[in-house]
Amino acid sequence: MLQNLKNGVAAQGYDVVSFFNGTPLKGQTSHSANYNDAKYVFASAENQKKFEASPESYAPEYGGFCAIAMSEEKEVDPNPKSWEIRDGKLYFFTRMLFGIIDAKRQWVKKPEELRDLADKAWSKMNA
Repeated sequence: MLQNLKNGVAAQGYDVVSFFNGTPLKGQTSHSANYNDAKYVFASAENQKKFEASPESYAPEYGGFCAIAMSEEKEVDPNPKSWEIRDGKLYFFTRMLFGIIDAKRQWVKKPEELRDLADKAWSKMNA
């Protein structure tokens, strides 16, 4: 599966479980798990255990690429500070121009339509 990794680490080193708690945190290499050929790091052993019990529930959509870019069939690095939990799934977005323009603003205007486009593009990329 295609994934956005930096040195083999997913989510730019953020603890993906922490997004579901509403406070994104950087992970620590002392708490890590492998999933789909990627290393995920966590802020705590508790979050690591949650992830290991159900990794598909916490792994970001579209391999951690920007969701709005994926709707345009592009692989773009997101800014993990721009994110959303929608229907129990974690989505990342990119920020451009020093964080002034946030792709998330486009996403929230028509999320279902853009998610359908991104899902189709993601399926094609992983076929």
